[in-house]
Amino acid sequence: MTDLDFVADHYDIGKILSRKALQKGSSSNAMLIHATTGKYVLRELRNEQQALSEHELYKVLASVRISPNMLQARGGLPYILYNHKIYNLQTYIDHTIPHDQVRVDFARLGKVISNFHQFTEHLDVPQQEDRFALPQLWSEVSAKVNNSLSEEIRALAGHTEQCMEYNMEYSAVIHGDLGIWNLLFTEEAVQIIDMGEVRRGNHHFDLAAVLTSTIRPSVTVRELETIVADFERGYVQGDVVFNRGELFQQIHVWMLRGLLAVIRERGIVPQTIPYVRRNLEVLQTFNAILN
Repeated sequence: MTDLDFVADHYDIGKILSRKALQKGSSSNAMLIHATTGKYVLRELRNEQQALSEHELYKVLASVRISPNMLQARGGLPYILYNHKIYNLQTYIDHTIPHDQVRVDFARLGKVISNFHQFTEHLDVPQQEDRFALPQLWSEVSAKVNNSLSEEIRALAGHTEQCMEYNMEYSAVIHGDLGIWNLLFTEEAVQIIDMGEVRRGNHHFDLAAVLTSTIRPSVTVRELETIVADFERGYVQGDVVFNRGELFQQIHVWMLRGLLAVIRERGIVPQTIPYVRRNLEVLQTFNAILN
């Protein structure tokens, strides 16, 4: 018995022909499985809570074609347990465009994200842990930031104080990690994957993640004005609020979390200062058009 026979034992996918490890995601390990009935993605999850949450989300989102289908195991189960590990299985999306080759249609992208928020708002999903919560991040890196010889690094303390003062509402179901790395682009569609960070939050947080991860760092004010206008036009086609002031606040929070996470993981190395500088310049470009 091969180490993946357990998948064919639990799912009606025929014989497994080959497998290949996929890039590790933020909330799961994944493997591409080629079986006689097609291609699938097997994902090892953190816990049962994530498995149940993802099952509810994918069931709704796949029905409106903005996420892959999640397969049910034999007996109608939403996941399987093997060797004390939890797995689920979803269809593989073929013919995806590499992210560095995507020409983003921001109006279409806005509509897809709007659909995500519209169709999940009624779900009672379990609250996933926010692994990059700002108070926790700051407690871990504040000494490094405040003691840095770089004025640009020390300025992050002021940004943190400002972000802590923003009014954080938790009324929407949000993806929680909706960067371009969790979007699949094909010629026909945009699909959302990896729901392991889903929780209640401000829906503008997802918009912040999408917009900051799909633009070029060298974007000009004029280019960004067009991008945001197109995205907004697509997003408001659904019955969801788009508030530019709140969007800037969430962009501020999203980008700051990213900078503090880099410092936590890598420390303050020679590459850190220019990285922080570039990100704060992008933040100012957003500020110029959103406030």
